[in-house]
Amino acid sequence: MNKFVTIFTLILVCGLSSATVDAVARPSSNYADLNNQLPDLGDPVDRTLSKADEQKIGAEVFDKLRSQVQFIDDPLLLRYLNDLGNRLMASAPGTHFPPNFMLINSPTINAFTVPGGYIAVYSGLFLFADNESELAGVMAHEIAHATHRHIARMLAQQSGNSAIVIAGFVAALLLGSINPDMGAAAAATSIAGVTQHEINFTRMHEREADEFAIQTLQRVHIDPHGLITFFEKLERQSGDNRAAQYAFLLTHPLNNERISAAEDRIARIPSAQLGTKDSLSFQLARARLAGLTGDLKIRLATAASSNYRQAVYAQSHGDWQSARDLLSKLYREYPGNLWFGLPLAQVLFAHGHTEAAQSLLNELLALYPGNSILLRQSVLWLIKTGDPAQAYRTARETMERDPDNRTIVLTTAEAASAAGDRLGSHELLGKYFLMKNNLVAAHQEFELAFSYSAGNPLAQKRLDAALQKIEAEAQPIKN
Repeated sequence: MNKFVTIFTLILVCGLSSATVDAVARPSSNYADLNNQLPDLGDPVDRTLSKADEQKIGAEVFDKLRSQVQFIDDPLLLRYLNDLGNRLMASAPGTHFPPNFMLINSPTINAFTVPGGYIAVYSGLFLFADNESELAGVMAHEIAHATHRHIARMLAQQSGNSAIVIAGFVAALLLGSINPDMGAAAAATSIAGVTQHEINFTRMHEREADEFAIQTLQRVHIDPHGLITFFEKLERQSGDNRAAQYAFLLTHPLNNERISAAEDRIARIPSAQLGTKDSLSFQLARARLAGLTGDLKIRLATAASSNYRQAVYAQSHGDWQSARDLLSKLYREYPGNLWFGLPLAQVLFAHGHTEAAQSLLNELLALYPGNSILLRQSVLWLIKTGDPAQAYRTARETMERDPDNRTIVLTTAEAASAAGDRLGSHELLGKYFLMKNNLVAAHQEFELAFSYSAGNPLAQKRLDAALQKIEAEAQPIKN
């Protein structure tokens, strides 16, 4: 087993949570220590931390995070964040990972990357950004850390005990993004063994991430100046507050030289190629986030954004009438706009106006065919109104057209459960977790599905194959 992966995983996962997943018994299963049985490939970087290793660690860390921090699972916000992230990841130089962007409910101005393309953005950072170019600049920077595999490359530069110390130091850096106090404690333990060379190496990665972020932003036609203006605002925000500076510098070393270097690179881009600075989607996403987190003081760019924030705040606090009045007005001004239409349909449904809500949802589905958020809402409403069988049929038909959509697979699993199909529900949940690269949860769900497969040899064969595939992937490499 790769000792650097073990050190890295233990510090992060043990720092986040001591919770474990109970094993599910199954004849002929050899499933012990699944998370620690990671493959070791031939490339120098891969021998330290392979691409598959990185994805497994990232999935495990994000899974543990859910018990430690509050994620914002709002579908519209996550769709915006992941659409922007997918756009940036597709144009980023380096090794591409399936992007996974999460939104953490915290006023902290920060973002962090864990191995495997898993990137967390804090609500405080999202709200601190004044326009899309600033948010995209930070996201492109984090994506560059992932696509250039900076953690794996840092470890690959070392050997022996030095690499183990660096693994602890890097884990402490990431842990500090999640919990500055815990990160400081972990860093204090490992920092004594970190030489100036390794510290300079992390600074080099920051500068490299800036450079590749600017390239990525240029490719997707977003103005890279947002990266600079964000850094400058953050520097002003920190001022002489050394504690605030440490919390940020723990994971993102920032100095005037780095800002100047980024400015010089951007200055070489012809003004006609700088791209857009902002979008309506960003402004509405920011307004929605402000409403959900109760930030009623932050200045928004337009009257529509301010009214939308108030509507979202009213809806989240059960003031249906105010929410309905505000959203109805906004939807009349912006017909077909999903940011306004879906919440209005939800408010109508909650108010008991199910026909009007369904009519509006059907209108939106016609405008956005195949939209997984709308399809999920339709299925959940069928379950709530007492027709789980139709909900299950609708979800299955949708999944046949889009079998690789995680939201649709999860929705179909929930519909199967509501319809009483336990085998189908657990098998689909297994598929959902497998798509998220969470092998432990996937194995558990496939085992549960297997327990409901009596008298169904085809299902047993299918499930056994899925279980064996996970177990084979988790086998330790023999020397």
